[in-house]
Amino acid sequence: MGDFNQNEFLSDYRQNPQRAFRHLMDEYRDRVYTFCLRAASRREDAEDLAQDIFIRAWKGLDRFRGDSSLTTWIYRIAWNVCASHLDKKGRTKDMMSYDETDDEEMQLGSYHGSAEDLSFKNAENRQFLQTLFERIPEAHKMILTMYYMQEMTYEEIAAVTSRPMGGVKATLHRAKAGLKKAAIMELGTDREINPNNKGKLQ
Repeated sequence: MGDFNQNEFLSDYRQNPQRAFRHLMDEYRDRVYTFCLRAASRREDAEDLAQDIFIRAWKGLDRFRGDSSLTTWIYRIAWNVCASHLDKKGRTKDMMSYDETDDEEMQLGSYHGSAEDLSFKNAENRQFLQTLFERIPEAHKMILTMYYMQEMTYEEIAAVTSRPMGGVKATLHRAKAGLKKAAIMELGTDREINPNNKGKLQ
Protein backbone atom coordinates (compact mmCIF):
# COMPACT_ATOMS: atom_id res chain seq x y z
CA MET A 1 0.00 0.00 0.00
CA GLY A 2 3.00 2.31 0.10
CA ASP A 3 2.31 5.43 2.15
CA PHE A 4 -1.47 5.05 1.76
CA ASN A 5 -3.14 5.02 5.17
CA GLN A 6 -6.79 3.99 5.39
CA ASN A 7 -7.58 5.98 8.54
CA GLU A 8 -5.97 9.09 7.11
CA PHE A 9 -7.88 8.58 3.88
CA LEU A 10 -11.23 8.34 5.68
CA SER A 11 -10.44 11.46 7.69
CA ASP A 12 -9.42 13.33 4.54
CA TYR A 13 -12.53 12.07 2.74
CA ARG A 14 -14.78 13.65 5.35
CA GLN A 15 -13.03 16.99 4.81
CA ASN A 16 -12.40 16.94 1.07
CA PRO A 17 -14.06 13.99 -0.70
CA GLN A 18 -12.82 14.76 -4.22
CA ARG A 19 -9.20 15.18 -3.18
CA ALA A 20 -9.31 12.01 -1.10
CA PHE A 21 -10.89 10.06 -3.93
CA ARG A 22 -8.18 11.18 -6.34
CA HIS A 23 -5.67 9.84 -3.83
CA LEU A 24 -7.60 6.57 -3.70
CA MET A 25 -7.59 6.29 -7.51
CA ASP A 26 -3.86 6.99 -7.64
CA GLU A 27 -3.32 4.14 -5.19
CA TYR A 28 -5.58 1.56 -6.82
CA ARG A 29 -5.84 2.52 -10.51
CA ASP A 30 -3.14 0.20 -11.85
CA ARG A 31 -4.18 -2.74 -9.69
CA VAL A 32 -7.84 -2.42 -10.61
CA TYR A 33 -7.04 -2.10 -14.30
CA THR A 34 -4.77 -5.16 -14.16
CA PHE A 35 -7.55 -7.09 -12.44
CA CYS A 36 -10.01 -6.04 -15.14
CA LEU A 37 -7.60 -7.27 -17.82
CA ARG A 38 -8.03 -10.76 -16.36
CA ALA A 39 -11.76 -10.63 -17.14
CA ALA A 40 -11.69 -8.67 -20.41
CA SER A 41 -9.85 -9.75 -23.52
CA ARG A 42 -9.66 -6.20 -24.91
CA ARG A 43 -7.93 -3.29 -23.21
CA GLU A 44 -10.83 -1.02 -24.11
CA ASP A 45 -13.21 -3.31 -22.23
CA ALA A 46 -10.85 -3.43 -19.24
CA GLU A 47 -10.73 0.36 -19.18
CA ASP A 48 -14.54 0.51 -19.23
CA LEU A 49 -14.76 -2.01 -16.40
CA ALA A 50 -12.21 -0.09 -14.32
CA GLN A 51 -14.12 3.15 -14.89
CA ASP A 52 -17.34 1.46 -13.77
CA ILE A 53 -15.61 0.15 -10.64
CA PHE A 54 -14.38 3.59 -9.61
CA ILE A 55 -17.76 5.16 -10.32
CA ARG A 56 -19.35 2.61 -8.01
CA ALA A 57 -16.65 3.17 -5.42
CA TRP A 58 -17.24 6.94 -5.51
CA LYS A 59 -20.98 6.46 -5.11
CA GLY A 60 -20.54 3.95 -2.30
CA LEU A 61 -17.84 5.58 -0.19
CA ASP A 62 -20.38 7.41 1.97
CA ARG A 63 -21.58 3.98 3.13
CA PHE A 64 -18.11 2.58 3.80
CA ARG A 65 -17.72 2.09 7.55
CA GLY A 66 -14.37 0.33 7.70
CA ASP A 67 -15.79 -3.10 8.57
CA SER A 68 -13.34 -4.47 6.02
CA SER A 69 -10.18 -3.01 4.55
CA LEU A 70 -10.47 -0.63 1.62
CA THR A 71 -8.58 -3.14 -0.49
CA THR A 72 -11.14 -5.85 0.26
CA TRP A 73 -14.01 -3.40 -0.35
CA ILE A 74 -12.64 -2.20 -3.70
CA TYR A 75 -11.85 -5.71 -4.88
CA ARG A 76 -15.36 -6.80 -3.93
CA ILE A 77 -16.71 -4.11 -6.26
CA ALA A 78 -14.19 -5.16 -8.92
CA TRP A 79 -15.12 -8.83 -8.59
CA ASN A 80 -18.84 -8.08 -8.92
CA VAL A 81 -18.34 -5.81 -11.93
CA CYS A 82 -16.06 -8.30 -13.69
CA ALA A 83 -18.32 -11.24 -12.81
CA SER A 84 -21.26 -9.37 -14.32
CA HIS A 85 -19.19 -8.75 -17.46
CA LEU A 86 -18.35 -12.45 -17.72
CA ASP A 87 -21.97 -13.39 -17.12
CA LYS A 88 -23.03 -11.26 -20.08
CA LYS A 89 -20.39 -13.04 -22.16
CA GLY A 90 -21.55 -16.46 -20.96
CA ARG A 91 -18.18 -17.10 -19.32
CA THR A 92 -19.12 -17.75 -15.70
CA LYS A 93 -19.00 -21.55 -15.56
CA ASP A 94 -15.57 -21.43 -13.89
CA MET A 95 -16.58 -18.99 -11.18
CA MET A 96 -16.40 -20.30 -7.61
CA SER A 97 -17.90 -23.76 -7.35
CA TYR A 98 -17.62 -26.40 -4.67
CA ASP A 99 -18.90 -29.81 -3.73
CA GLU A 100 -17.91 -32.35 -1.11
CA THR A 101 -15.53 -34.17 -3.44
CA ASP A 102 -13.32 -31.09 -3.77
CA ASP A 103 -11.73 -31.54 -0.34
CA GLU A 104 -10.74 -35.11 -1.19
CA GLU A 105 -9.39 -34.06 -4.58
CA MET A 106 -7.26 -31.36 -2.98
CA GLN A 107 -5.86 -33.85 -0.47
CA LEU A 108 -5.19 -36.61 -3.01
CA GLY A 109 -4.31 -34.47 -6.01
CA SER A 110 -0.97 -33.79 -7.66
CA TYR A 111 0.14 -31.12 -5.17
CA HIS A 112 1.89 -31.94 -1.94
CA GLY A 113 2.51 -29.59 0.96
CA SER A 114 3.83 -26.19 0.08
CA ALA A 115 4.59 -27.32 -3.46
CA GLU A 116 1.01 -26.48 -4.42
CA ASP A 117 2.05 -22.82 -4.56
CA LEU A 118 3.53 -21.71 -7.85
CA SER A 119 6.38 -19.31 -8.28
CA PHE A 120 7.63 -18.03 -11.59
CA LYS A 121 11.37 -18.35 -11.15
CA ASN A 122 11.71 -19.32 -14.80
CA ALA A 123 8.92 -17.10 -16.09
CA GLU A 124 9.09 -13.71 -14.44
CA ASN A 125 8.20 -11.57 -17.39
CA ARG A 126 4.87 -10.09 -18.32
CA GLN A 127 4.77 -11.52 -21.83
CA PHE A 128 5.20 -15.10 -20.66
CA LEU A 129 2.61 -14.73 -17.90
CA GLN A 130 0.17 -13.23 -20.37
CA THR A 131 0.74 -16.21 -22.64
CA LEU A 132 -0.08 -18.55 -19.76
CA PHE A 133 -3.13 -16.54 -18.78
CA GLU A 134 -4.52 -16.88 -22.30
CA ARG A 135 -4.76 -20.62 -21.67
CA ILE A 136 -6.88 -20.51 -18.49
CA PRO A 137 -10.44 -19.32 -17.70
CA GLU A 138 -11.03 -15.67 -16.81
CA ALA A 139 -12.29 -16.49 -13.30
CA HIS A 140 -9.08 -18.38 -12.63
CA LYS A 141 -7.01 -15.42 -13.80
CA MET A 142 -8.92 -13.20 -11.36
CA ILE A 143 -8.44 -15.42 -8.33
CA LEU A 144 -4.76 -16.03 -9.12
CA THR A 145 -4.24 -12.28 -9.39
CA MET A 146 -5.75 -11.79 -5.93
CA TYR A 147 -3.76 -14.64 -4.42
CA TYR A 148 -0.35 -14.00 -5.98
CA MET A 149 -0.27 -10.34 -6.97
CA GLN A 150 -2.23 -8.95 -4.04
CA GLU A 151 -1.12 -11.71 -1.68
CA MET A 152 -4.63 -12.08 -0.32
CA THR A 153 -5.44 -14.87 2.12
CA TYR A 154 -8.21 -17.43 1.60
CA GLU A 155 -10.28 -15.44 4.09
CA GLU A 156 -9.80 -12.18 2.21
CA ILE A 157 -10.65 -13.79 -1.13
CA ALA A 158 -13.76 -15.31 0.43
CA ALA A 159 -14.76 -11.83 1.64
CA VAL A 160 -14.16 -10.33 -1.81
CA THR A 161 -16.07 -13.02 -3.68
CA SER A 162 -18.77 -13.68 -1.05
CA ARG A 163 -18.09 -17.38 -1.53
CA PRO A 164 -17.59 -20.08 1.14
CA MET A 165 -14.04 -21.01 2.06
CA GLY A 166 -14.44 -24.40 0.40
CA GLY A 167 -15.29 -22.74 -2.90
CA VAL A 168 -12.29 -20.43 -2.64
CA LYS A 169 -9.87 -23.26 -1.90
CA ALA A 170 -11.31 -25.52 -4.59
CA THR A 171 -11.24 -22.82 -7.28
CA LEU A 172 -7.76 -21.68 -6.32
CA HIS A 173 -6.57 -25.29 -6.41
CA ARG A 174 -7.96 -25.73 -9.94
CA ALA A 175 -6.53 -22.39 -11.04
CA LYS A 176 -3.04 -23.29 -9.82
CA ALA A 177 -3.26 -26.65 -11.54
CA GLY A 178 -4.39 -25.00 -14.77
CA LEU A 179 -1.59 -22.45 -14.65
CA LYS A 180 1.03 -25.11 -14.00
CA LYS A 181 -0.34 -27.17 -16.90
CA ALA A 182 -0.19 -24.09 -19.13
CA ALA A 183 3.43 -23.48 -18.10
CA ILE A 184 4.35 -27.09 -18.86
CA MET A 185 2.68 -26.89 -22.27
CA GLU A 186 4.41 -23.61 -23.08
CA LEU A 187 7.86 -24.67 -21.91
CA GLY A 188 7.56 -28.18 -23.27
CA THR A 189 8.82 -29.71 -20.02
CA ASP A 190 7.78 -30.13 -16.42
CA ARG A 191 10.38 -27.69 -15.24
CA GLU A 192 10.51 -27.25 -11.47
CA ILE A 193 8.19 -24.59 -10.12
CA ASN A 194 9.23 -23.59 -6.63
CA PRO A 195 6.73 -22.79 -3.84
CA ASN A 196 6.04 -19.76 -1.67
CA ASN A 197 6.88 -16.90 -4.00
CA LYS A 198 3.81 -14.71 -4.11
CA GLY A 199 3.77 -11.28 -5.63
CA LYS A 200 5.29 -12.29 -8.94
CA LEU A 201 2.29 -11.77 -11.17
CA GLN A 202 2.38 -8.45 -12.99
